[in-house]
Amino acid sequence: MSYKLISLSSSNSREMFSRKSWVKALRLAQFYGWQPMGTQPPSIYRRYGLAAANWRGSYFKHDGQMVKAEDVFSLRVALEQALDDIPDSRYRFDDNLPEWFSPMERAIIDEGIESMLLDLIARNPFEYFAGPKKRHLIDFIKFCRSGSFLIL
Repeated sequence: MSYKLISLSSSNSREMFSRKSWVKALRLAQFYGWQPMGTQPPSIYRRYGLAAANWRGSYFKHDGQMVKAEDVFSLRVALEQALDDIPDSRYRFDDNLPEWFSPMERAIIDEGIESMLLDLIARNPFEYFAGPKKRHLIDFIKFCRSGSFLIL
């Protein structure tokens, strides 16, 4: 399941994040000072007269909720600050693998699937966005420059 983000100013649409990536990006931004304002209810709330008071401001649903421009601005600033602390490359295993690796684990690494293994053990956003995924974060920062967006 991925998050599709639609810019309100440019109608630019992007399939930006898997659920895991989205959560990691928001966590990273919070670490750098972003304080979520909460999202605005989807237009369906207004269309069908549903009480906006029932909306909890979630960033994690796919309901068409809006992230306001001020919130997007502070999110972008926080992520820009984080970029310098995210490594440009991922840690690579070398030939001196620990003895406790099983033959199966060694085979997985030898076959070049180490990035999948690293994704599974990446517990913090710095490890998660290291390497090629850093470019994905940079693209999201650029997307945020256009202001408010919808989450679908």
